Amino acid sequence: MATDRRGALIPLLIITWIILSPSPQYDNRAVIGNTRPKIEDAIAEEQRSLEVLNNSTYEASRFKADINPPWLGLNLTGFEEDRGYAWDAWPHIRGLASQSTEWWQRAIRGDAVAPRPVPLYENVTGYVQGRWARQALPEIIRSPSLNLTAYAPENPFGPVQPRDFQGNVTGDAGDVQIKLTQSALAGQTLGVVGNITEMKVKITLWDDASEHDQIQLRGVYFTEAAFGLVSTTSDKFAGIFALPHLMPNDYTFKLSRTILNQSISKTIARQISRDTTSLHPWSTSISDNNLQDPFVSPQCELIVWLQQEEPVFPPAQKYSTGFLAFLERELKFPTGAFLPPVPEMRFRMTALSPDCGYIITSAGPPTHSPAVANHLTGPKMPVQSNRGLHAVLLYTGILGLQVLLLLRQMREASTPSTRSRISFYTIAGMALGDGFVTLSFCTLGTVLDGLSLNLMAAGFVGFSSMLFFGMRFLIDIWAVHAPELRRREMVEVQAELRRREEIMAELRAARERRAADATAAAAAAAATASTMATPPTQEGVSDGFITTEAVVEAQPPVQPILPAIAQPAPTEAELTLPLPVTAAHPVDTGATPTFYMPSDQAGLLPAQQAGLMPIAPLTPLTEDQTARLTEMLTDARVPSFASMYIRFFVLLIALVFLSLNAAGWPSIAQKIYYTAIAFAYLGFWIPQIHRNARRNCRRAFEWEFVLGQAALRLTPFVYFYAYPKNIIFASPDYIALSMLVIWQWLQVLTLLSQAFLGPRWFLPVSWMEPAYDYHPILRADAEDSTLPLGFTPTSPLAARRGSLPAKPKTDDNNSVGRGKRLFDCAICMQDLEVPVVEADGGEDGGLGTAGWVLARMTYMVTPCRHVFHTACLEGWMKYRLQCPVCREGLPTL
Repeated sequence: MATDRRGALIPLLIITWIILSPSPQYDNRAVIGNTRPKIEDAIAEEQRSLEVLNNSTYEASRFKADINPPWLGLNLTGFEEDRGYAWDAWPHIRGLASQSTEWWQRAIRGDAVAPRPVPLYENVTGYVQGRWARQALPEIIRSPSLNLTAYAPENPFGPVQPRDFQGNVTGDAGDVQIKLTQSALAGQTLGVVGNITEMKVKITLWDDASEHDQIQLRGVYFTEAAFGLVSTTSDKFAGIFALPHLMPNDYTFKLSRTILNQSISKTIARQISRDTTSLHPWSTSISDNNLQDPFVSPQCELIVWLQQEEPVFPPAQKYSTGFLAFLERELKFPTGAFLPPVPEMRFRMTALSPDCGYIITSAGPPTHSPAVANHLTGPKMPVQSNRGLHAVLLYTGILGLQVLLLLRQMREASTPSTRSRISFYTIAGMALGDGFVTLSFCTLGTVLDGLSLNLMAAGFVGFSSMLFFGMRFLIDIWAVHAPELRRREMVEVQAELRRREEIMAELRAARERRAADATAAAAAAAATASTMATPPTQEGVSDGFITTEAVVEAQPPVQPILPAIAQPAPTEAELTLPLPVTAAHPVDTGATPTFYMPSDQAGLLPAQQAGLMPIAPLTPLTEDQTARLTEMLTDARVPSFASMYIRFFVLLIALVFLSLNAAGWPSIAQKIYYTAIAFAYLGFWIPQIHRNARRNCRRAFEWEFVLGQAALRLTPFVYFYAYPKNIIFASPDYIALSMLVIWQWLQVLTLLSQAFLGPRWFLPVSWMEPAYDYHPILRADAEDSTLPLGFTPTSPLAARRGSLPAKPKTDDNNSVGRGKRLFDCAICMQDLEVPVVEADGGEDGGLGTAGWVLARMTYMVTPCRHVFHTACLEGWMKYRLQCPVCREGLPTL
């Protein structure tokens, strides 16, 4: 009967459905209750807001510096009187963010500023980060009073309970990271005469009191005045349409309105032509969804003023405006010129949340000392890309060295004897780390601009290291470990079967005793009953009584009487139904049921016919049944390499997905998780330490492999934990790095100590099974009869009958004196000087000194009492586990 493989169709059907299913298309039709907005509605609202922007003037704005009425009926979402937003605070924000210098005042009026007194960057695309501090609202400004009903709209399943606001800052300080993306000059692309460009900003706020939030803002940047104004945009706040009204004067109002008019018009045109199906082209969220999620948490709106400050120049250096412009041109269009250190950008941030009512500013002068905080600083995008390229090249070189060390170790461990010493899980841990880095690099390549190709190349090198070299080595190691694991599991299975047989024997004996007692009781009862009867006279009857002999001869064998089991009477419904509903219920007779077990070759066969179970209960297993059952249970317990392979990749993918999910956790949880992952990864020497102790093996790897892998695999952690200018902007954490370094090298020192002090020196004797020690302490008696056997080439039988070792020499050089013996190594045919403890050398004979420990590493003694150089016998045992002299079997190292 063929094997049933219908279960394999299920994954094939799922894969086919995934491949052939059409891609999701935007559906303008409303869903349950017609509550989901349509793209036509979004376009109509955007066109209305754009018309309001084009028809408005700066003179009608309440946000001018010289007037501040209680409210302004600007017909844009978020500026209505009943919204209750804290718009009265905007003049205060503008006063904090503006500069009073003459050149800046001239720049915002459109006057020529040449030369600019402060060297500043023209293109500010890059990253800045630093600390932020909360500022209190002025007393004259009332706190916002929100209509929470607008934040909990109706959805298909009823009103949603208000939840915590995303982006709501509750602490007094925290960290901030900003990615600035500035478009090309407006005069070159959009045809606007002026010095204004578009800007997109991604802000990540870490609140010391809560988790971090990511917010996307859009706005404009004035290159001459070196400031940018960006805002969030959502259903409850038309930030991008109201942005010109927040400018400092009429000149900046007109410039920003002109460029935003063209930009917004292009976006609406793309929506009309369905080049984009997004309902929120200027979405606040980093991941823009095409459809509005009615269950999303409300977000605090944010308006951010970014003012560029003088760059952070190297110590004792300050570049001119012209030289800074040269650096920018060289970074954008490299000519191969030698460049000095490129100074980092520096920005001053002032932010207002009009609905949540908080003000935050970047920490720096004049409120903070420059030594403590210096506003927001960071590299330009080309500089950061070069740093990322250098980091990727460095890690690629590290991967190449790791592969080189692995190949050298594979060449050294080319025999079953040497592979049996290596822990499978140590190599698997290294390969798992390489695979994790591969997938991590592929993920980072999708989010880090300009490094996608380099990260993919480094990921390919890591993938090759894992798949072609690490996995190949694992296959070779498993081919040696699998028989050893099978033998160990077979011993455990045999022990369990012996315990089972002992229990079954006790049960059989108890059953036999109960049966004998029951038979004796029945015979006694029958004899008592027969003496009371008076049957007709016949042979064996004397004086009207039946003799005992006749009763015993005539009594039939006693059979156990089972009690009758009452069956319920069938009902009328059961009598009218067809079989098997009306069939009689089975009677429980007490017999042992027969279980059926599936077979891959012959369909379903009874277990008894398969020969795996005895015919009668409690019957002892035959030798053949025991052997077959042992094989079956052993096969079930020993995993195959295919199953280990699947577990490896399932664990790898699970770790990657968990790590990606952890990127959105609170900062404390992130730090704990990633540090725990680092500790778990750098603990790959632990399985090797355990295997050395269990097998009593002093050394499994070459020392260059151990030291090289330990140093190379620590290098990426040193880069991320100690280098402040790393590509992911991780803050230095020298305490965590110190713990990782100590953890890694503590394992390396343990491996070194196992090689010199013994694999089990730090464990109690009772914790491990006894194992042979090839480096014993040699003690001499009066006749040297306890020392190893010598080797004499002229007399091969001398060693077998126990010839005495050579006596100490007493020449002038005193090469061998008291406490030493000279032997012949049968492998290299050279003399071997061995330290021994003399008979009168005291209790320890100096065994605790470091000299004794190192001296014991120079020789090896076999169980058959032959002594060799350590290097000679280890080289011999790579290929043969037999004594070179007597061919007796040797235990593995």
